[in-house]
Amino acid sequence: MRILVLTVFFVTTAFDFFLKFLTYSKRNDPLPENVRDVFDEETYKKNQAYSMEKLRFSIIIGIVGTILSSLFLILNFHHAVYEFILQYTVNVYLTSLSVFLVPILIAYVISVFAGIYQTFIIEARYGFNKTTPMTFLLDFAKNLSIAVVVSSGLLSLFVYMHRQMGDWVFLAFFFVLLATILFTAFISPLLIRIYNKLTPLGDGELKSKIEVLAKDAGYKLIGIYMVDASRRSTKLNAFTSGFGKTRTIGLYDTLESRMTTDEIVSVLAHEIGHAKKHHILKRFPLTFLVLSIVLIASYFIITLPEASQAFGFTEANIAFGIYVMSILVSPLLTVLYIPINAQSRKHEYEADYYEMDHSGKDIAISAIKKLYRESFGNLTPHPFVVLMEHSHPTLTQRVAAFERRDNEA
Repeated sequence: MRILVLTVFFVTTAFDFFLKFLTYSKRNDPLPENVRDVFDEETYKKNQAYSMEKLRFSIIIGIVGTILSSLFLILNFHHAVYEFILQYTVNVYLTSLSVFLVPILIAYVISVFAGIYQTFIIEARYGFNKTTPMTFLLDFAKNLSIAVVVSSGLLSLFVYMHRQMGDWVFLAFFFVLLATILFTAFISPLLIRIYNKLTPLGDGELKSKIEVLAKDAGYKLIGIYMVDASRRSTKLNAFTSGFGKTRTIGLYDTLESRMTTDEIVSVLAHEIGHAKKHHILKRFPLTFLVLSIVLIASYFIITLPEASQAFGFTEANIAFGIYVMSILVSPLLTVLYIPINAQSRKHEYEADYYEMDHSGKDIAISAIKKLYRESFGNLTPHPFVVLMEHSHPTLTQRVAAFERRDNEA
């Protein structure tokens, strides 16, 4: 079992580095014809330099993470944490949380240093960063708090249910995770407020056109808000979130200075298109499939004594079993994400068409090109990387799709 876990870990890690290599191999590709107007030659060189610097840094971080995780496994670090905690308590919840969270927290703290370099060196070098050290620290504290509370709560609930229900917990926890996903989607507008200040959009041409768009689309709104995204970055974005009485439109406050009113409305038409096409609901079957596979794998791995004994434990340890399961199931999830991402790309095309039907081809194309231009999006990704990882089609594919639909009209 030990050899199996380590082999799967290193193979999946090697595959991730292979995808990064493929991305690097496209660094000198010329711009596709239909997106050549996104960048001039000088800006495109800057774009490529930005993309490659981020890629090189992600490779370095990946190597560090691989070394750290390898040492955790090879040196039986999780068991050492367990033995240390047993000196102070035998409470099953506290010992489980320690085994599960301590390694994650160590890795997370290390990732913070990576985030500091990414934000204050790379992003700042290319003119994107607006984050202050205080905002960065507050974001770190919020992220850490939410991660600890959610993961601790779910793990403790799983341990409790397992003690009460035995192996039936794997069926019951399917519905717990499903309810958690649905609840998170429902309260997403509230979660956004943890990080950003949302100010109601003032009266004017933009608000009027958004209200007309929403009315024409039959999309009932609770509010339209400007999001103070400029506190962190110069990049552009907009979103719709929530369901029913929580439906909210958010506009990054960076949009108004870089896009026309019609382009902003066009971007929102795309987001409303997702809602009108019920894309979140259409993704549930594949979500069900992934959850089912994970929980079936959990049934066979988490309580398997050999999985824990191979790394120093004398009996099955649920918390460590979850960690082993996450490693062993990762190749299968990699395969499953091929159809998941394909479905997501299909939905992006549908939302693009919805946007074009409301805004027209020229405005829709202009808006999407500006989004890529202002964020230095990658315009020449490797096709295999797109297949494996991209939830959105490439810009050249989306522009070509706009042209095809216009010709078919």
